[in-house]
Amino acid sequence: MSSYYHYHPYRFSAVADALTRRVARITALPDAAAVIATEYAGIDDNELEARMHEYRRLIDTHAKWVSGGRQIFDMSSIMAPLAGAEDIRLSALPALRLPDVFYVHFGKDADIMLFGEDTYVDGAYFIHTEEKGEPGYRFTVVCGQAERDLGTATAGDLLKAQTRLASGFASAARPFRAGIDKLSGDPAVCEDDLVGQILDRLELSLAYAADPNAVPDLQKEVHVGRRIQAGPRH
Repeated sequence: MSSYYHYHPYRFSAVADALTRRVARITALPDAAAVIATEYAGIDDNELEARMHEYRRLIDTHAKWVSGGRQIFDMSSIMAPLAGAEDIRLSALPALRLPDVFYVHFGKDADIMLFGEDTYVDGAYFIHTEEKGEPGYRFTVVCGQAERDLGTATAGDLLKAQTRLASGFASAARPFRAGIDKLSGDPAVCEDDLVGQILDRLELSLAYAADPNAVPDLQKEVHVGRRIQAGPRH
């Protein structure tokens, strides 16, 4: 197994390969329809359609990360001591100049767990883009799980593992938090209690990912920071 498996971009590829093999094997069976129903048990048609849509988007995001240089900012050693902190805010910083495509890694020890699951928020992809004429970064928050046997997991389980995600857009023209009090995606990842923790850690990660020596570009800036206040959960 790759020594980089703990990073989502590498784990994503392994799970994607397992899912592709699983689906190919199932669809070749004589009773494929019945087996498929079993494989996706507990996922209704609407949820399946939504997850397939998110999966295709994540495949595209991952491909852009690969073609963009596979850059990862490993924040795990910084995030682990902050596990449980509910409010991690930065003081005001100059505009952050960022790469076009990168991934920030929180790690399991950041302890941002989905309620009632063995699933944790692993980190987020950032892709420079433009939405509705506004430049900025589309970010996709992704999750990890306890290690499992990919050869025996059902197609439904593998699809869910790949689509435990949420996304948002950080405008280059406005503060990072402006309009991002909520994320879109898997309801379990978009819980209000989680979103605040995620956004706090994303802001901190962006401060580390920024290059102060980069050529100024107003379309590739992010503005973060309000105050510093961190305390444990009670």
